[in-house]
Amino acid sequence: MKKYWRCFVCNDIHYGVKPPEQCPTCMVLNAYVEISPDEAKKVTNPSGEKFDREKFLRAIEEFAKKNEFQVNPDQEKVQMLLEGLFNNEQNHGLKYCPCRLITKDPDEDLKLVCPCHFLVHETYQNKEDGECWCGLFVKRR
Repeated sequence: MKKYWRCFVCNDIHYGVKPPEQCPTCMVLNAYVEISPDEAKKVTNPSGEKFDREKFLRAIEEFAKKNEFQVNPDQEKVQMLLEGLFNNEQNHGLKYCPCRLITKDPDEDLKLVCPCHFLVHETYQNKEDGECWCGLFVKRR
């Protein structure tokens, strides 16, 4: 079954049974996460189902398996962050990072859609136990 995928580095959208191993736009390996048709609609204009929290959590867990990070093992924190992500989706149209402010510039704000490109930020790079901006993802232990 075909699904929508978004590169978390450059926001390239792919529609297919599985995502490319390497993003054809930014050339990063294993950078795609499954997204809902509504999220993909912002770029490609398809229609379809919305992700609920459980499906989104499963999608980011699958995404993390292919990378050097994992979903934070602190389930209480993860549930709080999912609440923020889904509130942002309801209020602003996309699952923006709950700890960062949107600018209302659509091109800039795409950089804040979860998962954002946190691998280059100091919250991830400068710590042994690095994490993304909000702490949803942490370095694999």
